[in-house]
Amino acid sequence: MAYLQKRVGGNIKLARTRLRFTQQHLAELVGLSLSSIREIEKGARFPTAENLERFSMALGLRPYKLFYDKEQVELYDKYDRIADYYCELNQKINEILNETTTKYLKASGAI
Repeated sequence: MAYLQKRVGGNIKLARTRLRFTQQHLAELVGLSLSSIREIEKGARFPTAENLERFSMALGLRPYKLFYDKEQVELYDKYDRIADYYCELNQKINEILNETTTKYLKASGAI
């Protein structure tokens, strides 16, 4: 079994289990047989380019992330969480700023 084949299969399995999908559910989403999913996850078979796209859509990943090694997956998972927190925090700050500005303008009679 090729190293890349095992890596891609392992990343598909990791993403599937994080989402708490069964192999059967993933097979239905991707349009493959259960045995194909099993073979791909254990690295015995490599998915086609079309199926890589289907896996990435079903698992909510960008296709290139299926090729990362374990350290890269963990690093980018942390980066994605930090980016999500930043976006949430930025949105909350903007909401509070808008509310405060509106209250101030109303209190001063400007609006």
